[in-house]
Amino acid sequence: MKFLAQLAVKSMKCFAFTAVILVVASQIGCLPGSALSKAETLAANKDYYGAIEAYQSIVDTQPGTPEALQAQLAIGKLSIKQMNRPAEGIKAYEAVIAAAPKSDEAAEAYYELGMHYYREKDYKASQTQFDAIVNNFPQLELSHNAHLMLAKSFEESKNFEQAAEAFDSFANRNPRSKRAALALENKARIQRQHLDDEEEAKRTNQLLVKRYGKVEGAEDSVEKAKQELRDFNATIPEPDDPLATQQGRALAQFEARRERDRPRGGVERSPAMGNTNVEIPDSGFGIGAAEVMRNFGGQGGIAGDDQGSYHDAELMIANFFYGDESYRDAGALYFDAIARAESEKVKIDPYTYLKLSICYRKVGMHQRAKEVLRKAASRDGGVVDAVINTGRNHYTSEAYENAIETYNSVIGMSRSKDSEIYWLISLAHKKLGEPEKEREVLERSIAANTQNTDALQSLAEVLHYRLKDRKTAAVFQDLVDQKGDTYIGAKTLGDLTYKYENYIQARARYKAAARIAKRLFDKSEIEAEKRELRNQIVYATILSARATYQLKKPEDAQKIIDELAAEYPEHALVPYGRGELALLNGDAETAVAEFKAAIEKNQHSDIAVIALGNYYVSQGYNDDAITLWEGFLANNQYNQNVTRSLKKLKGDAEETEE
Repeated sequence: MKFLAQLAVKSMKCFAFTAVILVVASQIGCLPGSALSKAETLAANKDYYGAIEAYQSIVDTQPGTPEALQAQLAIGKLSIKQMNRPAEGIKAYEAVIAAAPKSDEAAEAYYELGMHYYREKDYKASQTQFDAIVNNFPQLELSHNAHLMLAKSFEESKNFEQAAEAFDSFANRNPRSKRAALALENKARIQRQHLDDEEEAKRTNQLLVKRYGKVEGAEDSVEKAKQELRDFNATIPEPDDPLATQQGRALAQFEARRERDRPRGGVERSPAMGNTNVEIPDSGFGIGAAEVMRNFGGQGGIAGDDQGSYHDAELMIANFFYGDESYRDAGALYFDAIARAESEKVKIDPYTYLKLSICYRKVGMHQRAKEVLRKAASRDGGVVDAVINTGRNHYTSEAYENAIETYNSVIGMSRSKDSEIYWLISLAHKKLGEPEKEREVLERSIAANTQNTDALQSLAEVLHYRLKDRKTAAVFQDLVDQKGDTYIGAKTLGDLTYKYENYIQARARYKAAARIAKRLFDKSEIEAEKRELRNQIVYATILSARATYQLKKPEDAQKIIDELAAEYPEHALVPYGRGELALLNGDAETAVAEFKAAIEKNQHSDIAVIALGNYYVSQGYNDDAITLWEGFLANNQYNQNVTRSLKKLKGDAEETEE
């Protein structure tokens, strides 16, 4: 009996031990890694629905964890690449970005979205995704791949100027990479084949040979560049020695400065090393300022001295790199020097912020470039002035593209100066022989300040002499000559300011136009003239209601239309006005019905016809727009507004087909 009891106890212990093992095993099977493995196995076996269900279970049970993010990424890849369900894949990737916008998984989601849009030839969308990685995840290797895909996307969309710029910024960002040589090769090819700029192609090829002629792995690109230069009968430069160029020259310059500033009597004061207690965030340039500085002074680095602080030494060497077009290393030093100066509450030259911003732009980080200037301008008004002065210097030196780039960098940072800056940009476009771009920036200048007579005069001139639109030119010339107290003058300014979202000015100008028409209406005794003036009153009032709506005052806008309808109950444009407000309110069905009602009331007015046609175009219903406009022109063959709209639409359609 005693033996049987002992055996029973041992059996119970063995059972208990086995049970523990089973529980542990089941728990291990529930671990996140195991769940991911199970889903991956299902996917590998092409059970895609089962895999997605398994991945979704991880997302639902472990929200916010790295495993959940990995599962979401996997759902996105399966949905798009294996199951042809792009909408669900896009949704999964966007969920990753929303859940952890600064994570490595978010960077991967951006990249996968960019590649999807690229394959679908939605290049604008792909550019947005790749650009987000370049600006927000510069520390990742994936960022470099995204940078090259951004350049390719620009090229595929025939945006060749930006493609060349993106290849150039990749080379600036990765100066010691053999892929940088390939990027410059692509830049030169685009300049030659697509931009027809032989001189710039020569310069790029010469730069390629000079920088990468002795870099291992860049031999093919260098040889192609040399052959291009031979074909151009251009000089082939001697390659730099990558180990004895920038550092040596900068160190010599630094030592010369120290010798020049050494105190008399031959006694040099003790060095003042940079404050190592300053916490400086990552600059995004892919190299630290300390590493750049070490390259110039051996293991100990280069210190400041009593003639200048450590950040002064950084700035001096940064300026050297900047002049040598080594924007990555220059930017890292500018960033560090600014951070040190700000921590010590030392005011720094505004031009330093501008140079840092340019370094960011030159390595493709446009968002950071804008952010640098915006923060600096909020602290020091002299920053915007420094940028404007730099742009003027570029213009005087006939570097017009650089002037435009510089001016554009501070648009929106000082609204009181925006109008002037746009006008200065227009002068550069004039020199470059780009009248359409000149007109656009002049319109923006006037939209920012309708009293800018320089911009008004310049717009009148470009319209008259270079674009041959003498009718519109005369309107702006009248405004310059202070003859603008006319319906057409007030409405033209209203249209221009509305176009560029200055709704306060737009509303004021439309109201002025209505008042002018009303004043003339009250004086007129000719019925045909009164009918035309009545149309002007109603139309300008509707446009003022539309501007009022854009000012976040929908009730006030509706009140304007209701009062207009009460005063002119049978006027054909009243339903058009209701349609405009319905469209702004997102009620497309009502808008279309009201536009059609307006057309039915007056089949000779083009206002509702153009509005309805433009709505069709905005929705991709181009055939409906063409049918509408051709039908209108059948009875109104001399209407220039509809004729222009129709020609433009058909021209765009032909370009798309090509």
